[in-house]
Amino acid sequence: MASDLILPKYRGSLMAQSPKKLTDHISLWIRWRWILIGIPLAAAILTFIVGSLIPKTFRSTALVLPPYENRSPLAFLEGVSIDIFGGNEVPASGLITLLRSRGLKDSVHNRIDLMEHYEQPDMERAYLAFEDHLRVELESEASFGAVTIIAMAVSVLDKDPEFCAEMVNTVVREWDKIYTEISRRGAELRKQYVEISLKQTTEELAQIEDSLRSFQEQYGIAELGTQIKGTVAAAIALEEKIVEARITVRVLEKLFQPDHPELRKAHLELNELEKQLLQFQQPTEDTTLMLPLGIAPEIRMRYSRLQRRVSTLSSIQTILMQQYEQAKMQELKDTPALRVVDWGKVPIYKHKPKRLILMVIASFSAIFIVLLLLYFVDYVERSKGTEDYHWIEESTKRLKADLNWLRRLLGLRIK
Repeated sequence: MASDLILPKYRGSLMAQSPKKLTDHISLWIRWRWILIGIPLAAAILTFIVGSLIPKTFRSTALVLPPYENRSPLAFLEGVSIDIFGGNEVPASGLITLLRSRGLKDSVHNRIDLMEHYEQPDMERAYLAFEDHLRVELESEASFGAVTIIAMAVSVLDKDPEFCAEMVNTVVREWDKIYTEISRRGAELRKQYVEISLKQTTEELAQIEDSLRSFQEQYGIAELGTQIKGTVAAAIALEEKIVEARITVRVLEKLFQPDHPELRKAHLELNELEKQLLQFQQPTEDTTLMLPLGIAPEIRMRYSRLQRRVSTLSSIQTILMQQYEQAKMQELKDTPALRVVDWGKVPIYKHKPKRLILMVIASFSAIFIVLLLLYFVDYVERSKGTEDYHWIEESTKRLKADLNWLRRLLGLRIK
């Protein structure tokens, strides 16, 4: 038969390399069933024991909302004054930096001795231990490509549940104090800046108002638009009279001699009307009701500039006065800025170790390792008398030689 033609030294190798059937796998599992059951079970029990010996860690969490920001670009649509200097000194994203700042750690240490609690020899290590036990989680939402922080969960891990709650509440209180103090200092600086700007604006507005009043007194301007309209109307009426007078003079010149009384009277009336028109076009001392047409455009331009400047400075003064009052209130503000939704409570259940999860992980890891070892042992047994088995023996001898050399190098004796 064809199988008899196969050399004996290759027959075992072919058997070792032949694919295994499902029944072969099941037979292997049944053969080593006690190891497959015992080792994972022992791993789970050992994990449970070790997990019971590990000290319990509790977690207390405080839920905090960021301060209200009134820097809306559409605030003026709601009838709210525009805060041109910003609403909050620290944005919501900067609150996390404050939470991990050295100043906060110092404030917490003044309330709670971190070196004693964490059993550290110096302040730096105590602060590192504090950071390791502090957790911050952010809840945010994205809108128009911008990410907004809407809530922050601050947690503290510790072996003592009561201390855990005390610590997280202390952190939140000191965090709020630092934020409030920064906002107060910023409001103080902002108030000083606004006060200087308000003083300068008020002085400049007073000067412009004096200039406008002097300008009005000089030209007798009460309402420039009305006065110009009256001047133009009077000029038009005068022009019409001049045209009629000229026609009358030309007619009389054809009818009478140059020295005729009627013609002389017509000439006098025409000259008087032309003098009146000339007065409209030249400056006069009395401009209470009528403005000279020659200087009306120039007066209108100067008057408009002064009026616009007064209006602009008045608007700036109004905004600065609002900002000054806001800065004064912010400077005196002593209420909490952070909105605490939930303070830290004393936890009832431990946070870790999670023994059930550890037991499941240990059991499945043990099963995986045991299966690898079983299949390796089965492969070695089926490879006896083959070249693969000889290679395994040679490799084992080399590993033993390397191990013996390492022991001799370390000064150990092989028994």
